[in-house]
Amino acid sequence: MQNVNSNPVSRLEEIILKIKKVGYSLTPQRYEIIKILSESKNHPTATDIYNKVKLVYPMVSLNTIYKNLTMLTSMREVKEIKTLQNAVHFDGDISSHGHIICENCGKITDIGINTDDFNEFLKSDINNALNEDYHIRGYSIEFYGLCRDCYEADKN
Repeated sequence: MQNVNSNPVSRLEEIILKIKKVGYSLTPQRYEIIKILSESKNHPTATDIYNKVKLVYPMVSLNTIYKNLTMLTSMREVKEIKTLQNAVHFDGDISSHGHIICENCGKITDIGINTDDFNEFLKSDINNALNEDYHIRGYSIEFYGLCRDCYEADKN
């Protein structure tokens, strides 16, 4: 089940508004990075984003991409996803969802989560287990296995 933001334009506008609200400028390169992340459904790496931005702004540096990804991650507008291959991917969809990550090729697929059930779990079980010493602001659910292609190749 996919749980991907169905309207990337509104996600783009949402991120832009937050950036302006906290006082960051919206450079053309930053706009392009945000646009790529808000429209992407395939969890790009920094290099993937760099290669796309470079098509529009040939003088952009990889350092610019990393600085913007760090900023967006610290603002909680982008999620970092680390694979078992030590690759870091980025997800512009910050809605409640999890990921299935292929242990072999690193492919990442979104999975939907029934947020009502999960929020009840957080309120009761997690808070009770932690004796309410924490206020949970987010979570990450990742499952690992083999994608269909890697599973089929592994069988042969």
